[in-house]
Amino acid sequence: MTTDTTALLYLRAAHSSDAAIAEQHKLCTDYAEARGWRVLQVIVDNGVSGVSDAPGLTILRDRIAGGEAQAIIATDLARISRDPEGLQAFARFCQQHGADLCCATQTVNLDAILNPAKSAGSLIKALYDARETRS
Repeated sequence: MTTDTTALLYLRAAHSSDAAIAEQHKLCTDYAEARGWRVLQVIVDNGVSGVSDAPGLTILRDRIAGGEAQAIIATDLARISRDPEGLQAFARFCQQHGADLCCATQTVNLDAILNPAKSAGSLIKALYDARETRS
């Protein structure tokens, strides 16, 4: 990614919480600013479970498929999905469209997400670690 990168911020809280969304917004905005990336849109699912396909994920897919953004920034992997298969499907979609999946509070590697035989333990640990620190 370069300073010409356009990013989408994705913020999600399972239990409706403006404070949690505000904290995520700051972390993700700081992440983008530190890299010199332009934020195209902030997509929020407030009060939406991480085990379902949240409405905001459809917006993310549409914008990525349309070539409008090169990166998605969330605070952690659990914001995208608490279901490892759902997370892998979303990561695969990003990879197929040349977009990166970034986390403000975790080091993320699309290859590690997409190759569970090599990294399933660390993927599941990352999801549960995120569950312990965020709602």
